[in-house]
Parts: sequence; C-alpha cells; structure tokens
Amino acid sequence: MDSEAAGDAERDDQPQDPGGPGRIDAVLVVSSVFGLVLGGLTLAGLHSLYRATWQGYVLSTARVDAWKGPTLLIASAVVILVIHVVLDRVGARRFADWLLIGYALPLVLAAGLVVSEEVLFMLRSRVPQELGIKTSALMPPRSDLA
Repeated sequence: MDSEAAGDAERDDQPQDPGGPGRIDAVLVVSSVFGLVLGGLTLAGLHSLYRATWQGYVLSTARVDAWKGPTLLIASAVVILVIHVVLDRVGARRFADWLLIGYALPLVLAAGLVVSEEVLFMLRSRVPQELGIKTSALMPPRSDLA
C-alpha cells in the first residue's frame, strides 16, 4: 500500500498536459499565423512595387523608385524585431519566437522560388547547348522576352 501511495504522490507532482504530448498550443498557432500574415503583407507590398511583363519577368524600377523596395523590407524587419523584443520583455518568449518564424517563412519561400526560377532558366538556356542540342527554335533569348 505504501508503494502505491508513493507512486501516486510522484505522479501528482508531475505537471499534467491536458491535450496529450502531440497537442499544439493555440497561442503558438495564432502567433505563427500572425507572422505569416505580416510576411505575406511584406511580399504583397514588394510585388506591388515592381512591374512585370506578361511572361512574368520583373522589370527594373526607375532610379527614383529604386529605394522603395529595400526600404519596405528594412522597415518590415524593424517592426517585426521591435514586436519580438517587446514580447520577449513581457515574458511571451515562445509567442515572439513563433511570430518571427512565421514572418520569416514566406520571405524564405519567396526567395527560394525566385532563385530556383533563375537557376531553372539558366539550366534550360545553357545545359542543352553544352550537350549539343539545338535550342534556338525552342527558346528565344531572354532579352527578346522582356
């Protein structure tokens, strides 16, 4: 009997997780979704600043407008970092961390998409020529598409 009472006392001392080990905290989901929304808004703002052709090629901005894109990215990053520091000081460190992860995710995915598009274009335009395959009829030079 004493061993059963000791075992019950040990189990009572351990914190109980009501949702089980696989449960995701709703606050963390809300913070990461909020970060995703802020990152998405940053990308939407960047997309609206740059014009593109109907083929999807991004046109360079005029010299007077070249500062807008980097300024938007820097301002967005500063706002997120300020929110992160404030939440960290208040004591909501996990919330702040998941907010930062949610914010960075769309930016990293968009950068990866842009880089992979450029790598794919480079591979399509150069690798077949190195193998001896004629591609002049298949793919016009990039300057003709813009």
